[in-house]
Amino acid sequence: MNQTIFITGASSGIGKATARLFASKGWNVIATMRTPEKETELNTIGKITLLKLDVTVPQEIQETVQNILQEHEVDVVFNNAGYALMGALEAVSD
Repeated sequence: MNQTIFITGASSGIGKATARLFASKGWNVIATMRTPEKETELNTIGKITLLKLDVTVPQEIQETVQNILQEHEVDVVFNNAGYALMGALEAVSD
């Protein structure tokens, strides 16, 4: 049985390279990004499933993760996506 990796922030850079690498090694890859409809490379690789995920939207995170876990048994999570939030810890929201 092939292993599955769930990658956030796979539209460019390290996330995209990681998706390509794991797919080339035979892994099933769930690659998430804010605009998967604009992706022109990863969507041509058979072992990669593209999904929409904006990590700045808590409801979208919960829904996407629930959907993934209902459909797949995830072996590895590579949380590559992120955003900057500046300020004192006690002064900023989640």
